[in-house]
Amino acid sequence: MDEEYPELVEDANLILKKCNGLPLAIVTIGGFLANQPKTVMQWRKLNDHIRAELLMNPEIETIRTILMRSYDGLPYYLKSCFLYMPIFPEDYVVGRKRLVRRWSAEGYSREVHGKSAEEILDSYFMELISRSMLLPYEQSIHGIEGIGSCQVHDLIREIGISKSMEENLVLTLEEGCSSNSQRTMRHLAINGNWKGDQSEFESIVDMTRVRSVTVFGKWKSFFISDKMSLLQVLDLEDTTGLQGHHLKHIGKLLHLRYLSLRGCLHIYHLPDSLGYLRELVTLDVRDTRIIKLPRSIVNLQKLYLTEGSH
Repeated sequence: MDEEYPELVEDANLILKKCNGLPLAIVTIGGFLANQPKTVMQWRKLNDHIRAELLMNPEIETIRTILMRSYDGLPYYLKSCFLYMPIFPEDYVVGRKRLVRRWSAEGYSREVHGKSAEEILDSYFMELISRSMLLPYEQSIHGIEGIGSCQVHDLIREIGISKSMEENLVLTLEEGCSSNSQRTMRHLAINGNWKGDQSEFESIVDMTRVRSVTVFGKWKSFFISDKMSLLQVLDLEDTTGLQGHHLKHIGKLLHLRYLSLRGCLHIYHLPDSLGYLRELVTLDVRDTRIIKLPRSIVNLQKLYLTEGSH
């Protein structure tokens, strides 16, 4: 192909990347492309609109049908965990502990005698890995149990996005997203390429229903609000532009159970109002400039603190 259709090589490689080694995807999409015109426009269209093709193109529908069976075969407790993944951007690498602690803050674990919520949720993580719904990204010498982080296969992620939209679970603010009406959702993800202002934000987001906010990219002060009274997870890992004064009123988020400021290089201190967060379990301040915590932190009886540059 390199010699016969050199202009198609780049798009072919991008399509193969989306297949990510999934044999069914490679064979089905390969068979489909074999019968298509050998033009850059046709192949780029498939690469750019693979989600729509999965939904509408009968020749590729086989993949969707089988992937949907994989999803439908999940027990209910794994479906909740899997439908959490569209929060994270395409090709994003998610740490195992970060994911497990976020699931825990959302209350996704069943009660099992003699096991903590995190132990149970860690077993869910491994089960999703074994079912290939999550792909291991880093694996240590300890074998499968040593997996430190994961990704979601692009095609499986499209199934997750489709199902999470059906159930109003995840709203992603990103370049090109529709702002026609306010949407109710449980999880809000804000991508770095979203350029909207506060007025647009408030017209799209029903803040009274949001349970988690995850920011990728640059911070804007209106991303959190007193109106987010049900917020349980605030994940600002590696967010740029976030400063200590932006967190001044964080103590009003009384249901917050997970707060990550990891990698926020302009955070030097935390406000005293942190002491009002009696439900807070995880506080991640690794790779920040924080060297001293507020005295009020002694009020947080449930807190597990991850600190230091490691």
